[in-house]
Amino acid sequence: SNSQPSAEPATIETKAAMDGKFFGAEKFNPRLIMTQIVVMQSLFWFCLCLLTACADFVIGEPQSASQLFNCRSYTWDTRAGLTLAVCLWATALLMACSLRFVVERAKKCLDFVSTYHFFHFVATCFAAGCPNSRQWWAIQLIALLMAVFLGEYMCMMAETKTIKLGSKARQSKAALQQVVVDDADI
Repeated sequence: SNSQPSAEPATIETKAAMDGKFFGAEKFNPRLIMTQIVVMQSLFWFCLCLLTACADFVIGEPQSASQLFNCRSYTWDTRAGLTLAVCLWATALLMACSLRFVVERAKKCLDFVSTYHFFHFVATCFAAGCPNSRQWWAIQLIALLMAVFLGEYMCMMAETKTIKLGSKARQSKAALQQVVVDDADI
């Protein structure tokens, strides 16, 4: 009879977890982390390519994926460069939204955003050499900060949502309180 009360709190946690999320200690899961990195990197390049292709079409610029990895293309001195910068910043906004669903934790946003920007930097180095333009660095930094701060905000809002306990969870809690009262009588 003593083993039953210890099993009941797990039921309450399980029921509450179905209606919301508990954010506590997490086990290290390298497969999950790698999957999240691949998803975020893929989303970053997909969104950047899509937005840039649409913007290039609208302004009449030739469409080329190589501009994404050419540090001299990111500039606010030309219409094409400014368009590319705005597309990167719009991508940062979309990535902040995706952090909410892929990463889910505010404290991990900086890590994941830095990771996909690092891989973009490495790809740029391979394609066109190490970026030496201050404008490239400024445009990338603005995009990084936008994604991190907005992503953290969105994740924090999700993390601080009230966990709703359903009627079954309340019944379980009442049953647990009854068991505690019954044990106190013994």
